[in-house]
Amino acid sequence: MRTFNQLAREPMTNVDTAWLRMDSNENLMVINGLLFFDEPMGQDEFQALLEERLLAQHKRFRQRPVCEGGHYFWEELPHIDMDYHLTTLTIDEQGDSEAALRGAVCKLIPEPLASDKPLWRFHFLSHYKSGSAVLVRVHHSYADGIALISVLDSIADHSVLHSSPAARFKMPERKPKSGAPWHRLAFLLSNSAYGVAFGAAWLFEALRVSLCRPDSKTAYKRDLSPHKQVGWAPSLPVDEVKEVGKAMGCTINDVILGCVAGSLRRYLQRIGEPVAGVCVRATIPVNLRPLEEALQLGNRFGLVYLALPVGEDSVKGRIKAVQCNMKKLKNGMQAQMSYNILGMLGYFPSAVERWALRFFSSKASAVMTNVPGPSEPVILKGKKLSKPMFWVPQSGGIGIGVSILSYDNKVEFGFVADAALVPEPQAMIDDFVDEFKSIQAEVLGAPAFSGELSRA
Repeated sequence: MRTFNQLAREPMTNVDTAWLRMDSNENLMVINGLLFFDEPMGQDEFQALLEERLLAQHKRFRQRPVCEGGHYFWEELPHIDMDYHLTTLTIDEQGDSEAALRGAVCKLIPEPLASDKPLWRFHFLSHYKSGSAVLVRVHHSYADGIALISVLDSIADHSVLHSSPAARFKMPERKPKSGAPWHRLAFLLSNSAYGVAFGAAWLFEALRVSLCRPDSKTAYKRDLSPHKQVGWAPSLPVDEVKEVGKAMGCTINDVILGCVAGSLRRYLQRIGEPVAGVCVRATIPVNLRPLEEALQLGNRFGLVYLALPVGEDSVKGRIKAVQCNMKKLKNGMQAQMSYNILGMLGYFPSAVERWALRFFSSKASAVMTNVPGPSEPVILKGKKLSKPMFWVPQSGGIGIGVSILSYDNKVEFGFVADAALVPEPQAMIDDFVDEFKSIQAEVLGAPAFSGELSRA
């Protein structure tokens, strides 16, 4: 048991409150991830890393959420029960160790985190292939993906010695947006002509999204279960994805999302569902956090609805359609509007939030997120982190999550699905890799990617 300062409280933001109350039996708002190390690490050594760096540097991980009089707070605990927060994970190492690890993860991720403790937990596997692996579970109310990657980098050996983690990230620059969502909205609305223009655009976007019909009714929109299936792809070299994007005049994100659309299409074809004219919509988080604030925990992102052209026949056509749809979203107000709405929902009673969640989640079938990570390897206690990856949580009636993480000049791809929707997601992940090989061959002449060498 690790001892810290006396118990103290601080108010929780309304946006974080909204994420805290979003849990359901079918969808927990927990970010799950795996860290793979290229050589073995002892569990005692990893515990020392958590105590000396994570807990010592980041107060939020010493806090639990509490509700009093309808208001939510972060309450700092004087003692952290490391026997709960760091447990031993064991798998059958005689057969396919990757399949065994997937099975262990699938059993753990539907388990709720203990509400009387800080909402995070690590499951440590001391021997996995030639190294070690850790399943990380952190509730979304604590931080978004950008902040969690910054936390990971901040506890690395190089950060402890001398450098700032912010310098190692490459993120699109955005204008700082500070203050509570409704305060910012009120400020903008009160500033004459600009406020009128902003308010009109905001209300138009809110109305447009509200009137938007649900996406195509496919196998991805069935009733959910409490059970999840997960998988991950071999690492894609960033340079090869860039090469395809350059040849097509589009971004890495366009290429990846186009390949995701292709994998969703292939799965529907495999189970005998029609794909002509099918559009599967995904909610995409858009970062609203300035780079210099990456280590400030909490949630600072909005959501946009992206139409994935599953009905498009060609790989190239799907990527171009994604590019066109993304360009329309980039110039809109949807991300800021959704962030403001989340803040408002955190202020209202939970029953209102549950209704809004069902309403807005009915318009999409998947959640997809793309998080930029360190461009250089992260070293923890002298051990190289060879492959990090994660699974984004889904909300409401959404049962599919696609996670993309750039790290050390590679792209990591994770897929999670409700077991009632996609019983075996690894086949869909293989389809994703095949989609990339296909567009690589079509655009560049011959595929150079050989992912089998990069699988953790």
